Amino acid sequence: MTIRSDNILLVGLEPERREAFSALLNQRGFQVRSALNGRQAFEGFEDHLPDLLVVPAALPDMSAAQLCQRLRLNVVTRGIPVLVVVETQNPEQERLILEQGADACLSSQTEPAFLMFRICTLLREQEEDPLSRPGGTFRQPCVAIVTAPGGLLWSWRGEGRDTPPVLSDLLRRNGASVVLIDDPDDFNLTNWPVGKDQPDCLVVDLECPLFDGLAFAHTVVAMRRRTRQCMRVLGMVDGGQLSGQMASMAFTAGVDDLVDVDIAPDLLVARIGSLVRRKMVQDETRREEAHIESARARMALADALRRVNADLAAANRKLIEAQAKLVQSAKMASLGELAAGIAHEFNNPLAFVLAHENTVNRSIARALNAVREGDSLTAEQALAKSSERLAASLVGLSRMRDLVVSLRRFSRLEEGEFSRLDVPDAISMVLTLLAPKLGQNIRVICALDAPPDLFCQAALVNQVVMNIVSNAADAIMEKQREQEEVGLPAGEEDRIEITSTLEPATTHAGQDYVIRISDTGPGVPQDLQERVFEPFFTTKPVGSGTGLGLATAYGVVQAHDGSIVVTDARENGGACFTLRVPYRAEEERRTHAA
Repeated sequence: MTIRSDNILLVGLEPERREAFSALLNQRGFQVRSALNGRQAFEGFEDHLPDLLVVPAALPDMSAAQLCQRLRLNVVTRGIPVLVVVETQNPEQERLILEQGADACLSSQTEPAFLMFRICTLLREQEEDPLSRPGGTFRQPCVAIVTAPGGLLWSWRGEGRDTPPVLSDLLRRNGASVVLIDDPDDFNLTNWPVGKDQPDCLVVDLECPLFDGLAFAHTVVAMRRRTRQCMRVLGMVDGGQLSGQMASMAFTAGVDDLVDVDIAPDLLVARIGSLVRRKMVQDETRREEAHIESARARMALADALRRVNADLAAANRKLIEAQAKLVQSAKMASLGELAAGIAHEFNNPLAFVLAHENTVNRSIARALNAVREGDSLTAEQALAKSSERLAASLVGLSRMRDLVVSLRRFSRLEEGEFSRLDVPDAISMVLTLLAPKLGQNIRVICALDAPPDLFCQAALVNQVVMNIVSNAADAIMEKQREQEEVGLPAGEEDRIEITSTLEPATTHAGQDYVIRISDTGPGVPQDLQERVFEPFFTTKPVGSGTGLGLATAYGVVQAHDGSIVVTDARENGGACFTLRVPYRAEEERRTHAA
């Protein structure tokens, strides 16, 4: 018999009996502790829980029944098995003790081998891992009787009758459902009928001539481990067979309790009830432990999910910051490309103003001298010439002022905010900045039929429209250079057309504000029309583009819950970019702003 080390607590035993039990248990490798009474035992539970309690029928401060009741009322201790030791074996006393909550009741005169058998079977239950039943609701206990005609259980208390076992009626009267198994070869938990409770306890006829009861018990133990069930097995043997050898064979086979055929009916039912109750208490305890572990796992998962969400939020913030920097970078790249043309626009009126400064000064000096000399005609002519030169200088200064205002409006940092935007005025500003690049060879045609006001970000025009128009100008000029290189005559006047309309929405209820920008350039090949919005992708020669303009434009339009696509221009033969953003009415704007 293989013995494992477990912690056994002896409670309230007399000194001589405590020493005898300690010696017997220590000899077989158990760790033994003792407590003088029940109160001391419960106080010790705070530091260390025992695996088994051995108590007398009457402790100094309470009865064994009261101790069992207190154990079963506590979730932490109700799974601890209790073995009650009595002076002499009395079936009626044993039945009462088992019904009061004990797991086993043995006489102090019991053979040591059988005593160790019962202790080991109670401790072996701790190793089982039953499959938790859902819910934890009350159900009727189920007992299977494994016997056949001619066996001990079949004729037990039936005076040799060939009718089914009398034990069936006894168990049913005590509230249990009963299953009769007369062919152990057909017993299989895997194929157990759906909706029918599996047995909590199997009462096996170990002396049946039609099958090997010990071999069947061994098969049941292997089956319950494989299916993660926790059935208890009680074996019945012929009178006088409760020997040390039989106890050892039964323990090896997995039997949890042994009785002989002469056992009283009430005591047999009590022994079966004790096994069933023990099994159900352990099922409930382990089910609660599984629930606790599940709750801990869910808490750990929730913590991990919160950490992941925090990481995602941080990554999203970094992405938004990177996108803002990307937009600003693309804007600055656009301004860099415009710098040369704008500088030229500044130089022309500035040089004109500076050239006329001396002329105006000389004319004013002539006028002052003429006034002193009384020559009113000469003074009038000099002042008229000064006025003409000042008027010409004012035109140049106004042009410079318009460029400065446009640059300041374009470089505003609050472009991420939604506000009312005058689309025609914003497009006019963009065209003012792009005028040096467009030159005299590209004509811009605007047909803005949509309402002027649009609730959007300023970047929708400042960044998106400017990038598209600038790219269109680059494409047209590249086409013109290629035509000049091969000596082809210039065709029709190159142009860029900008239109705005209100159209029925395709992805939501309401209307879309649609801006189309088409050109007479070479267009975008169909296999590249989806790639032009990828970051750092460009069709321009190396060193001529960053690949950020259209990628930034795509992000800005997405922020408006809109779309941007490029197709072939129907009439011009170039490219056509179509921007769609939801159009909000005045009431919706106020709601969105609030």
